[in-house]
Amino acid sequence: MRLNSSNKQWITAACVSLILLFLYGVITVQYKIPPFNAIKRFISPDYEVVFIGDSITNMASWQELFPSLKSANRGIPGDTAEGVLKRMDGIYSTNARKAFIMIGTNDIGIGTEVNDIVENYKKIISHLAAHGMQVYVQSTILAGNQKAERNKKIMALNNQLKKMADENNSFEYIDLNTGLTKDSVLEARYTPDGVHLNSSGYAVWKDMIKNYVK
Repeated sequence: MRLNSSNKQWITAACVSLILLFLYGVITVQYKIPPFNAIKRFISPDYEVVFIGDSITNMASWQELFPSLKSANRGIPGDTAEGVLKRMDGIYSTNARKAFIMIGTNDIGIGTEVNDIVENYKKIISHLAAHGMQVYVQSTILAGNQKAERNKKIMALNNQLKKMADENNSFEYIDLNTGLTKDSVLEARYTPDGVHLNSSGYAVWKDMIKNYVK
């Protein structure tokens, strides 16, 4: 069958369009420009970052805070370090390359000894590293004036975690309290209840870890 001039022009236009779309796709992936992030999230079943913790982690809109990353939220309200150990499979399933963990305030709230929390942290870090994740331990956030009685134990926990990081290169420690607290209490402008964070608090948290999540 012979093609007339109109058909030839249509085929030529279609071929050119396909070539341009292909080149555009290559460019978006190479230089990570829109809609690269949407394409990446669609074609990849795995996550880049997983956030692990309790309600403080759970209440954050991580995908909105870091829209260029495919992030998994594994924060569960009321959870403890021991609780995290019991749900590691759900964390492994993300296949994330980086894991950010903050846990401990509920442990302290129910009277768990700091040394026991630290031992559970060691197990969590070891398990995550064994699954090929780069681990970041974020300091347990100090409480506000409403719950200030737990801060002595929180500071003891954070001191031990920092010491572990200094002595062990299997994870990195990030001190969130340097941006969120004043005079050893969570600043009132960042919290509605002395424990959880508001949008301003999460904005500070984001700024403090943005160079690590990349």
